[in-house]
Amino acid sequence: MNNIKSLIIIVIITLSIQLNSQENICDCCSYASLQYRSNYEELFNPSTIVSKGINEVMIYTTPKKPSDLNASTKYREIKFKFNRKGQVISKTRYNRQGKPHSVYDLKRNKAGKIYQRTFNYIDSLEQKSSFGQEIIDFKYDSKNRLIKIKERDYKGQILADSLSMYTTLDYDDMDRVIRRKSHRYWSHSNESFSSITTFNFSNDSLSSTYQTTWNGKLSLSGEKRYNSNWKEIVDKSYNDNSKDIAFEKYFEYDDSNRIISYRSVAGAGSGSECPDGGSFIDKYEYKDGLPIKILHSYKDNTCEMTFEYSKK
Repeated sequence: MNNIKSLIIIVIITLSIQLNSQENICDCCSYASLQYRSNYEELFNPSTIVSKGINEVMIYTTPKKPSDLNASTKYREIKFKFNRKGQVISKTRYNRQGKPHSVYDLKRNKAGKIYQRTFNYIDSLEQKSSFGQEIIDFKYDSKNRLIKIKERDYKGQILADSLSMYTTLDYDDMDRVIRRKSHRYWSHSNESFSSITTFNFSNDSLSSTYQTTWNGKLSLSGEKRYNSNWKEIVDKSYNDNSKDIAFEKYFEYDDSNRIISYRSVAGAGSGSECPDGGSFIDKYEYKDGLPIKILHSYKDNTCEMTFEYSKK
């Protein structure tokens, strides 16, 4: 009996190590364009989604190591659901046991813009939990440009700006963001903090410079370069008032202006918690107008993310 118990313990520990190993490879720094994106239409073309009768896509991840080239462990990562207009209306994330972990529900206005995002954890019964719920409202101007993002309190109540977390955006006559202001209020200490990022564009050189101040003190500066469609191709940011690189980001696009490569390189003092100091590269593959694969790599490790679309 003791031998059986010991064997069970060894199996559990081994599985735990495998799961943690998977998470170390693929969870940190990976797939930023999926995890934190708000404009999903750049990735999932709504007209293509509608024409193909797609109502959801399940995205799987397979981690691979140099020592395990035949790795076949495949787990659910994210599921997106679409409305009848081909727009994303929910995003569900999964844990390594294949169970839903949390969900973002998106409400859209008549113009298709997201005006409210609600986050909920999923409990053991796979129901939405009210614990940790987060509601964020999005406001637009007459040109349908996003001008304000504001978080509600834990009860879902709208607070005065001075007591809330919010961000405002200002634009130039080419609809480019020239000022982003964020306000943070911590109720437990009754303290407020603010950051302001300003952008200055050069039309001749297809470039811009920017600075971020935190409570009036310079915390970050940088420069960007763009292609002829004003899509970012290079973004270099520097710590404080020095020229020490914080991050470098490089983007490549295909002839349809879809992203095909995203490379992030962390500099000294970036504070990244990622295994390779935050340096990684994502390679995108498309078929029939939709993404079908992302290869995420850092050091000698690779994670393969595949997209499986479902029709109505």
